[in-house]
Amino acid sequence: MTRSKLERTNDGGLDTFFSSFATWIAKWTGSHWALVVAAVLVILCLLVTDVETTNLAIAIVTLLMVFVLQNTQNRDSAAFHLKLDEMVRAEPHARDEIRGVESKSHEEIGELAREDTDTLRQPSAEKDRPSELEPIQKEVQHE
Repeated sequence: MTRSKLERTNDGGLDTFFSSFATWIAKWTGSHWALVVAAVLVILCLLVTDVETTNLAIAIVTLLMVFVLQNTQNRDSAAFHLKLDEMVRAEPHARDEIRGVESKSHEEIGELAREDTDTLRQPSAEKDRPSELEPIQKEVQHE
């Protein structure tokens, strides 16, 4: 029995560890305790070492946090787009070219947005689309 690509990539390893670690760090650094700990550490560094060493430590931590937070943001964004694509796929009146639009160029996105705006301006576009209440309205009329 073959395993799916998703199952093979979730076996563990460095990717899973880093994703879990990045998620934990992102959640923790978003708390009020992170601010308190950071302030205490900066004050301690200033008391124990010189300003240059303190600035270097802050710069290193900041650089590492950029990578951690970017990893978390990338995963959140990918999950969000996957959910939106699923909704577009399920909606019968949605345009298929909208799926995966986040990977298109800026010009292609602008063209799709203009097409969308043009469609909304056409009064006949809404008449062609069946109302969500149409089945209920028909049922009420038959009674």
